[in-house]
Amino acid sequence: MKCPNCGANVTKGTCAYCGAWDAPQPTPEPPAREHHHHYYYQPAPEAPRHSVKNRWVALLLCVFLGYLGAHRFYVGKIGTGLLYLFTGGLSGIGWIIDGILILLGESTDKQGRKLKQ
Repeated sequence: MKCPNCGANVTKGTCAYCGAWDAPQPTPEPPAREHHHHYYYQPAPEAPRHSVKNRWVALLLCVFLGYLGAHRFYVGKIGTGLLYLFTGGLSGIGWIIDGILILLGESTDKQGRKLKQ
């Protein structure tokens, strides 16, 4: 910086040549930036591939209470659970088919996800 009185170079404080006090200069403010709204695409969290319902629990319910539709109620399929309840597991045929599907690991919950091991 230059001294405002004599023009000598002054690093800080008072001028060594004329004794003038160098008032600190205000620091210039940075130029104002435009505010931009950035919207970032965030993909939805990936849906779980498998159900939270356990396959072995469903199998036990199917074996012992399948004619009442207990395994259907367990996996969230309330409508077919009621159908099994009132028809005796569709006269035993639906009950047997569901047991086989659960054993093979092909049974699904209400959202269509396979039951976990």
